[in-house]
Amino acid sequence: MNIIKYNSRVILNYSLKGNGVLFETTFDKSPIEIIIGQCNLPQIIEASLYNMKCGEKKKYKFDSKEVFGIFDEKKVTKTSLKTFKNNKNIKPGDIIETIEDGKSYFITVIEVLNDEIIIDMNHPLCNKDIIFEVEILEIFNDS
Repeated sequence: MNIIKYNSRVILNYSLKGNGVLFETTFDKSPIEIIIGQCNLPQIIEASLYNMKCGEKKKYKFDSKEVFGIFDEKKVTKTSLKTFKNNKNIKPGDIIETIEDGKSYFITVIEVLNDEIIIDMNHPLCNKDIIFEVEILEIFNDS
């Protein structure tokens, strides 16, 4: 039976919660495919997949500092609303995903002030208790 190891191609479903609130999930849509050692998952989450088997389900609890780093007050900043011209009707609490250098980043809108906006560039799950649930659907180990 295949187990997950470095360079395994894995098809899985997962969910990520912060303080009990669902942040993202694939359980209600298509599963994702990743290659262990080459994906954009936080290292501690990717490491938790090692040695899992096809059909296996697990739930992990993490301190957000281990996954998303320590909250940095300097990442809360004010900028022009024009920075987000492609996003309409921005309001406090909105989470905007942006891509930079091929990596995905999330920005939380704190406040909208006329033509300026206060944003938090810390990950939205920073300072929250993290629960990661995973179900392994397929494992391919090309040898």
